[in-house]
Amino acid sequence: MTIGVVLLHGKWDTPPFAVAALAEPLAGAGCAVRLPTLPWALRRLYDACFDAALDQIADEAAALRHAGCRRVLLCGHSLGACAALATAAQRGGIDGLILLAPGHFPERLAAAGHTAESLHAARAAVTAGRGAQRLPLVDVHQGRVRRLRLRPDHYLGYFSPDGPAAWPANAARLAAPLPMLWLTPHSDTAHAPGIDYAFERAPHHPASNWRGVAAAHHDTPAQAVGPILDWLRTLDW
Repeated sequence: MTIGVVLLHGKWDTPPFAVAALAEPLAGAGCAVRLPTLPWALRRLYDACFDAALDQIADEAAALRHAGCRRVLLCGHSLGACAALATAAQRGGIDGLILLAPGHFPERLAAAGHTAESLHAARAAVTAGRGAQRLPLVDVHQGRVRRLRLRPDHYLGYFSPDGPAAWPANAARLAAPLPMLWLTPHSDTAHAPGIDYAFERAPHHPASNWRGVAAAHHDTPAQAVGPILDWLRTLDW
């Protein structure tokens, strides 16, 4: 097989994950596909830090290469898109990105005041040596606010505005141009930044494309099958 794709599900998602709608079409197009369960699944609730999640994703990509894939892409939905970009920027070894209904923007959550109190509490707990003791901390998903009992040290990795999940820094940190397909559903207008926010901070690749799609946030992977397969055919590999 030439192309391998790691599918990365969204925040609070449960099996079968929304992004799983892409597994069969991609396999039918000749791609090898992997779909791991990540720390932001509803049943896990950030039980591993963000860096550990990136390591897990990098291991999935390495497994595809070991299986004979010459090119490996990350296809992330919502928070999975955030992690896809971060993995490419901080771990390398990725040949392309598909970012669906991009979500979880820690720098925007902090700027809007949603997470300021929780960030302060988490930093204080870590400084006091209580980083592993769970606290009720704020999480936000598509405008829904929940207080979850999370480890403060894990929380900072996911939610610090200058931490490893920050979109602009990760886009600018990409070592080389990567083909990137960024699909934002029209329903996400109030929550998703436009093309100038992070997409244009990445090194330019002629195959990169940002576009809106007629879909709800959760349904974006299912509605993106056609655009994704069409885009993959344009890649000059």
